[in-house]
Amino acid sequence: MKLKIVGDGAFGSFLKELLVPHFEISNDATSVVLAVPFEAYKSVAEEHAGMHLINVCSVQKPTTDICLQHSDKVTSIHPLFGRRTPSNKRYSIFTYSYVLKREDNDTWWTPSNVDEAQFINGFMQVSTIMSNNELGLPFTPDIHDQLMVKTHFAAVMAAKQLKVYTDRVKNVPDELIPNSFRLMRDFVKTLDDMPKGTIDSIMANPYL
Repeated sequence: MKLKIVGDGAFGSFLKELLVPHFEISNDATSVVLAVPFEAYKSVAEEHAGMHLINVCSVQKPTTDICLQHSDKVTSIHPLFGRRTPSNKRYSIFTYSYVLKREDNDTWWTPSNVDEAQFINGFMQVSTIMSNNELGLPFTPDIHDQLMVKTHFAAVMAAKQLKVYTDRVKNVPDELIPNSFRLMRDFVKTLDDMPKGTIDSIMANPYL
């Protein structure tokens, strides 16, 4: 399957490396991954209007709505991992399908629309995909964003606050730092996996 990945930031570049064994990464593909910050979604979706748009943003409801304004072929999935994440800890939340059908706990793709199925099958080679939440209900962009306020947003806010304390000990020798502080410092380093565009996308969550 041909796949175009728009975005040369930290996550877009990582996706290209990660997916190249499973997809043909090509600028002339009609299935397009929007690996861009929230504020770029409108222009990128408009530029690729009518194509199969794949939304991988940290906030899903607003970005899915933007994509649907420019195409009726939209797949929304949020990869909950970055470059530092071990391969066996990569999870993704699948929030919106344009061809997936559900009935009696069974799922299938309509045979006339295979792009989404091919993308999901390929993406499953690099990430475990979750379609249902902790209550067994199918994820939607709204349900996703409500969960991310409790988890993703909360982690970013906590790390930002703790960074004030970890910055104070930048010149302290490591052997003088207790292990509890090292654990806190490691947590704060997760911000390194979140460039400004990612944090801005998280802050665009409508449930904040």
